[in-house]
Amino acid sequence: MARYDIAVLLVPKFSMIALYGAIEPLRVANRFAGETFSWRFLSMDGEPVAASNGIPVSVSGNLSAIGRPDMAVISASYEPEQGVQRPMLAALRRLAHDKVLMAAMDTAPFLLAEAGVLDGYRATCHWESLPGFRESYPKVLAEQALYVTDRDRMSCAGGAAAIDMMLDWIGRLLGKPLAVTVADQLVHFRSMEQPGQARLPVAARFGTADRRVLAILAAMEEQCEDPLDAEALAALGGISQRQMERLFRQELNRRPMEIYLALRLEKAERLLTYSQMNMRDVGLACGFSSLPLFSRNFKAKHGRPPSAFRG
Repeated sequence: MARYDIAVLLVPKFSMIALYGAIEPLRVANRFAGETFSWRFLSMDGEPVAASNGIPVSVSGNLSAIGRPDMAVISASYEPEQGVQRPMLAALRRLAHDKVLMAAMDTAPFLLAEAGVLDGYRATCHWESLPGFRESYPKVLAEQALYVTDRDRMSCAGGAAAIDMMLDWIGRLLGKPLAVTVADQLVHFRSMEQPGQARLPVAARFGTADRRVLAILAAMEEQCEDPLDAEALAALGGISQRQMERLFRQELNRRPMEIYLALRLEKAERLLTYSQMNMRDVGLACGFSSLPLFSRNFKAKHGRPPSAFRG
């Protein structure tokens, strides 16, 4: 009989890769450590749940069948608000009361935070939803990471990060040698001492290795709420404004302030999608001094105002 019971709560449009990333390390661990882990899938109503790729997954019961597992994995992705329902929030609070280890994947930390069981905990979620998560739940110590473990709460950024999170748990539970063996079987080579970043590095996303350009791009991403002017950005790269313009044209075929504006508008998209902030506050958080200015720039990019984007 398995020693550890894992209950997996599936929220509609969950991430299939994150689900498999969480389960496969357990399957492989059982191969080398005997039948140590068992898992079962549950949904809010006991009916099959379709992942974001449209594939339905059968479940063994609804939330009332969760009992007191050794770990509860909450799997969500697109539209996590579908899980923000009274039965789900009540179930999460019961699990927290019973001191059950909870692991939230991708956007599932939104559900734990809404239930009030992440206040005062370190946590992470998918990088795209992280700005909205921080704004919506300031009592959670949110950080950008592949995965975070804080006492009886675990969270990961989704995707392949679920593998890292479960390997870490297996290592702490049954020893690092087994976790290494499992990682090797899964052909998963990310170092457990240096698990990496939750998002592709700036160099990979923009296709440049120029350290001056990278320093400026990193500053742009960090300084959206209070944008830096061209002179300050150039200084961070250790170059003049003229050199900055030339380098950006050469490396990225775009003007630096054009990229800066695009990054701020991308952040606005994420806040509109993953937070309940009003339009004016979203604009201010992305460096626009007024709602008309924000709306004008947003519409120029998307062809519709931010209010229509959210609707």
